[in-house]
Amino acid sequence: MKSVVLVFSAIDRTFPKLPLQVAAIAFLATLLATLVVHPAMAKWAGSRNFFSTSSSEFLCRPLACPAPSKVTARISSSPTRSPDRQALAKYASQNIPAAVEQANLNAASSLAPGRKIERLSSTATEVRGYPTIAQEMRFVGGKEPVYMSKVTMFVKSALVDIASYSPSRETARRNRDLFVGAMQVEDIPLPR
Repeated sequence: MKSVVLVFSAIDRTFPKLPLQVAAIAFLATLLATLVVHPAMAKWAGSRNFFSTSSSEFLCRPLACPAPSKVTARISSSPTRSPDRQALAKYASQNIPAAVEQANLNAASSLAPGRKIERLSSTATEVRGYPTIAQEMRFVGGKEPVYMSKVTMFVKSALVDIASYSPSRETARRNRDLFVGAMQVEDIPLPR
């Protein structure tokens, strides 16, 4: 049996021989520390959900980004270490559009009609060598549209979601890529 170990080169920290739940805490704590220490990421203020040890939210500090920006990171157990590429492609082309359509139907009958989600893209791909579902959405109906650029990466025994939100599509993409680039993963055997 193996465990996911996450390493962030920006601060040269390793969390060896940790089970997934502890690795999730280490992932988020290290990502938060990376944002504080790494000069390119010092513009981010991070917080962790009080009720969750596996998700965090990072807000770009005022005037540090070209547009207001937020990035969320979440780690959970992966349903499989090696997802079938055709199944991922089918999920991206059928399940995501159906979920967007259902969300729009729910929003139309809610107390805040006029809000809408537009799927700009959803595809199965590979990011940093890991099978990934990449998707982009635009949320309309508020003051201005908000773009979401998200990757769901199957990283060995972990499922890593990194989603970036901004009124600028390019900024959302760039911030998502910044966070994805800060992540390094090792897979080691658990101690017996």
